[in-house]
Amino acid sequence: MPDQRSIDAELSSVAPARRWAREKFDAAGVEPAVRDLLVLLVSEVVTNAVEHAAPPLLLRIDVTDEATRVEVEDRARELPILKDPEPSEPGGRGIKFVDDLATRWGTEPPSTPDGVKTVWFEVAHRPDDRSSSGPATDGAGEG
Repeated sequence: MPDQRSIDAELSSVAPARRWAREKFDAAGVEPAVRDLLVLLVSEVVTNAVEHAAPPLLLRIDVTDEATRVEVEDRARELPILKDPEPSEPGGRGIKFVDDLATRWGTEPPSTPDGVKTVWFEVAHRPDDRSSSGPATDGAGEG
């Protein structure tokens, strides 16, 4: 069953969200290398949500034997944009990290004008389970 936590739309909320996620991954017995990758990606999607989203924000984590799925919900209409920033650009790398390092990721756009958008990613627990399919934005709730 997924665990979830509300997040304030402030940059100071990123570190507590990251700590909470690490505790959940540790409690679920996720191996350290996968846990560290998950914590990095949680930090990226939460930071992106805090910087660009509309509250309320919700972080959800679901750990199974095969993979971990992380979702961040908010009320912003804009979907994240996969960028390839120049080295001199100060930002724009969060979703690129997710695209490069997660097994799968995607978005579920809001279905109503005041509905929630979900940005999600999954990381397989075993390297042979990795099949990077890139972003999925069909809104069908993959996974």
